[in-house]
Amino acid sequence: MLEAGEQRLAEQEEHAPENRHPFVQGRELVLPTIARADEIAGTADPSLMVQDMLDLMIEVSLADSANFFQLDAAADELVITHVRGDAESQYLIGLRLNCQQGLPGISLCDTRVMVIGDLPSDPDWLRTVDPVNAARKKNVINLPVTNKDHTLGVIQIFNFQQAELDLLMVLGHRLAIELDRRKEMDMVLRSNQRLLTLVEMLGEVAGTLDRNHLLHLVTENAARLVDAERSSLFLVDPTTSEMVFQVAYQPPVHGHSPSPGDNNDQQAKISRLNQHARNHASRQSHLTNLQEGEFSYFNRSAITVPLRSEPLAKDAVEDREHVLGGLMVLNKPRAEFQEEDARLVRILAEQASIFLQIADMYESTEELFLGVIKSLITAIDAKDPHTQGHSQRVSDYSVMIAQELGLDETLVNDIRIGSLLHDIGKIGIPDSILLKKGTLNLAENELMREHPRTGGNILSQVKLLDPMRPAILEHHERLDGTGYPAKLTDKQISLMGRIVAVADVFDAMTSNRPYRQALSVPEVLAYLHEEAGHLFDASCIQALDNALARSN
Repeated sequence: MLEAGEQRLAEQEEHAPENRHPFVQGRELVLPTIARADEIAGTADPSLMVQDMLDLMIEVSLADSANFFQLDAAADELVITHVRGDAESQYLIGLRLNCQQGLPGISLCDTRVMVIGDLPSDPDWLRTVDPVNAARKKNVINLPVTNKDHTLGVIQIFNFQQAELDLLMVLGHRLAIELDRRKEMDMVLRSNQRLLTLVEMLGEVAGTLDRNHLLHLVTENAARLVDAERSSLFLVDPTTSEMVFQVAYQPPVHGHSPSPGDNNDQQAKISRLNQHARNHASRQSHLTNLQEGEFSYFNRSAITVPLRSEPLAKDAVEDREHVLGGLMVLNKPRAEFQEEDARLVRILAEQASIFLQIADMYESTEELFLGVIKSLITAIDAKDPHTQGHSQRVSDYSVMIAQELGLDETLVNDIRIGSLLHDIGKIGIPDSILLKKGTLNLAENELMREHPRTGGNILSQVKLLDPMRPAILEHHERLDGTGYPAKLTDKQISLMGRIVAVADVFDAMTSNRPYRQALSVPEVLAYLHEEAGHLFDASCIQALDNALARSN
């Protein structure tokens, strides 16, 4: 008697491509199927795309139903997200299996197609998962959905009459490519949304110096930025050096029915806790036992960052003197915090420190504005270690040019901020492209060339930054129209755009890059003068030359 593994191999050979019906093997099926797959891949809604691809696989296999198990890597589980062709099994959607469980788990772990001709007798068939309809399922194809070196899930095709394995693998791979592409696009959109949250916060904070409002605003945005279940903020009492609780926040759970002890109840508890904190603050006393009683909470993961009045000091004692407090976020639903989350919370903490100091000292909101901008630039430059400090240097050179040209202080200040933000659109570029060591391909280069427009769109959300947008949109434009993204020419390019373009090229060419050493200042100035009137504004180049000579 054949062992289970040997039996599966025999069944695989029985349904191998060379045993197909001649019509199935022909171009009459393959080419139209590939054409339909291409059409399906263009579906905007990812869920509808998966549904249509499963329907196509059912048709190709002359099967009656198919399920899609999507991998939830964070939970190490397979989740049934789609059931097609079997109305009675729709209730399975949302079911979770361990990644090593049953035929889907085996196919996932081995990353191979499994053809089971006699499903009821297979020892790994989880008939108890769908006991009502299990008897109707006679055979199954288990198809891992893979792209490059990773697997996104498994498709099960039931009651097939022909095993078009080669064609099914092509369809599965195409589905994986599209799912990966949608996932990358979603990540870029989420990253942009996070950045917009910070920029929007700048607009809110610019209109208030109310300390309590600032504390709530920072705490709420900390949770929103990283999709945390809860956030809290503590401040150091300068008289006792103790860390004192100030504010807690828990985002509402959307699409979730409240039950006793659930989110609504938790929100009420946090509201009472915040009121309790305000009452204690008015009596100059401290909250204690925060983890006891109604505030008890199971913490799976956390990010905690300090609020500082100055950058990190080398001396531990000196550093403690600059700590204003701490910002903490807890628990990411069904996932773990990533380094990007920590970086965003650190940026927010830097801003919170600035906000609080401004509120305490009643300084002008312009300081707050500049502080936020500089931390956003830190986030951009930190994506590529080879360009750290680039945005600040471009700003310095741009201000030198603007002042040398005799521009008024308001415009100089706009140029200072706009040039700081000139590469803000790069935060929407995937690291796989931004940090690529080799030459970018055509698609990657086109995406990279969109970063000025992406940056302009980000800044368009805040009217306060409208005067600075030309620095972002136009710093890669050239007088002869060979620049990007809009291919502007000559007078179509603003003075701000011309200034930042010269400053950007000057810093890029005088800085080391992985693919070349930095050029000397005389060499770069010679190049700029050579291209004056052709690529770059001659008056801006001369102003930079004069300013550098004077500074030297």
